Order: sequence, then C-alpha cells, then structure tokens
Amino acid sequence: MAWVRGLREPASSSSSRVPSTTRVLCVAGDVSDDIDAVRACLREFQRRYDVVAYTFGNHELWLNAGDAARGIDDSLAKIDAILRACASIGVVTTPVLVNDDVWVAPIHSYHHKSWDDEANVAEAVPPVESVMGDFRFSKFRNLDPRTEDVARYCDALNDVNDGWNAFLDAVKPEHKIVSMSHFVPRIELIPEKRMLFYPRLAQASGSAFLRARVEQLKARVEPGHVCHVFGHTHFGWNAVLDDVRYIEAALATPKEWNTRPRSLQVGKFNNTSDEPLRVYDGDAFVADDQRAMWSEYYQKNARTPDNVELAPHSREFVRRRWGANRRATNRTDDRDDAPLPGATGKIV
Repeated sequence: MAWVRGLREPASSSSSRVPSTTRVLCVAGDVSDDIDAVRACLREFQRRYDVVAYTFGNHELWLNAGDAARGIDDSLAKIDAILRACASIGVVTTPVLVNDDVWVAPIHSYHHKSWDDEANVAEAVPPVESVMGDFRFSKFRNLDPRTEDVARYCDALNDVNDGWNAFLDAVKPEHKIVSMSHFVPRIELIPEKRMLFYPRLAQASGSAFLRARVEQLKARVEPGHVCHVFGHTHFGWNAVLDDVRYIEAALATPKEWNTRPRSLQVGKFNNTSDEPLRVYDGDAFVADDQRAMWSEYYQKNARTPDNVELAPHSREFVRRRWGANRRATNRTDDRDDAPLPGATGKIV
C-alpha cells in the first residue's frame, strides 16, 4: 500500500491530437488475500485514475481467518465477494470502451496443469501440487484444481449475462484493445524449464481458455491493435507474438527486486517508480521500446523446450533445494488444521 500511496498523479497525454484524456489503470491481480485490503488498494488507485480495471490473481483466492469470519469457506465464494466489492465501488471487471476507440478488457482466468505442453527437465523436482501454495491455501468446493475444472469455471465468468459476446459484437476493426489477465496466455511468455529455479512453474501459470479469448480479440481488430497485459510469474516481459504485444510489469516483492532486478525490470519501470508502466498514450501503444531481459533474450535466441538439461544456475539451485539435503515442501492435504495465510500473505 505504501507504493500505491506514493504514486504521483499521472501526467496528461503527450499527444496534441487527443483533446481529452481518460486515465486508466490495469490491475492484473495479486493485490492481497484480504478482501478489505483489495478494496482499500483499489480505492486508493481510484483517487489517481479515472478508470480502474481489475481481475483477480491466485493470491486473492487464498483463504484466511478473515474470510471465515465473513462466512466465506471456499475460493469460489471469495471470487464472488471480490467481484461484488469491485462493483460496489465502481472498479471495472468487464470490458469497457474508453474515449470511443480503446477497449480495456479484463479477462478472468486461472491456471491449469495441462496448459504446459513442454517436456519436463531430466532432473527430479517435486510435483507442482506440493510446491505451489495455491493447492494448499485455496479450496474450490467440488472442483479439482489439479484438472481444468477451476480454470474452466473462472473462464466462464467472462460469459456472465452474455457479456463477452456483447463485447465482441461491439468491437470494430479500427478499435484498439488493452486486454489484461493475471495468468499467462502463452507458454512462450515464460522462460524454458531448464532456465527456472522451479522448472514446473508453467504447470501453475497459464490457461488455454485465456489464450483462446486473446485470439478472439485479435481476430476482431486490425493487426497490431491488441496489447495484452498479464502477471503472475514475476518476470518482466515485452514481446510481440502473432501481432499481439504481451507485457508483464510486476511490482513483485522487495526481496525479488534485491536479488534479481534485471529479470523484473521493463524499460525504466521498477519497484521505486512513481507511476506504473504506461502502455497506451494519446492514440497509440507506447511500450515498443520498453525492454525486458527475458523477452530480449528470446528475440535473440530460439526457444528450445526439448532441451531438458538444466542450465548451471538452475541445476545448482534445484539440487540444493530438492537434492539429498532437501527441505520439506508444502503439504497438499485438506486437513482442517492446515495453516492459512494471513492478510499479508505470510503463513500464520
């Protein structure tokens, strides 16, 4: 919240061709697991921006003691509570047309393991269910998060009241679209497994349902008229794939900025910036020259997912973390006494 309160008032558009400017902020999830904190953060953003668009991330769906006090006993009910909270304060969670020619389109989503269609590394690493906290701290009634169940449910939220089809029908070829999600639409937007400290990260990162929605948007407008903003993986990214620009500019954590700032930074944006990364200004996308380490790497080097041998830096970490002297990984049981995350996301 300190970073939010430290944001400066956004400057007016630099383009003289646009007589008036609507200032829009895209918040791509993982604000907090505490509903009150989510609402307070979004209200703070509303003091600085004309339109605040939001979609939830995985951390919002972690259950805590505050949820139990509200009578929220599963993550699907928590999604509903969060979306109702957004509606009550005027935060946008469905597509909206801005200045008659630019759509801002939140896309709700969730990760599913089958999205990852690349080979696993040769080194032994624990399964995603025992490493990622989502399988421990979120509960989805009769839906199985190890399958596509939750991802399909969250994707269907975009279709409520036929809203998605109405949106597509309203899009004109000359319109521009800034779509946004917390999760990752394409696997090319994550480093290859051999490069990662946890090589199975992709199994809890993306959604094929999400990618299909982005493809629908691309088909509705002229080439180059879609920019998709995403989050979740905490890797700075700025790349064009099949006429769509994809950008991740994560606020991340102070520890991450201290230990690996180059892999997070996009252009000049970092965790000390006094404004979020700007992707559209006046009547044009403006992120073309905002360079990011990993997307720059893949502009110069072909992706080779069939190479299953860990890179030296990853191999050293994996063997230290999960080798002979490995630490215990998270439990995946459903015991009632399993600890829940607190409002800060820390385990209490």
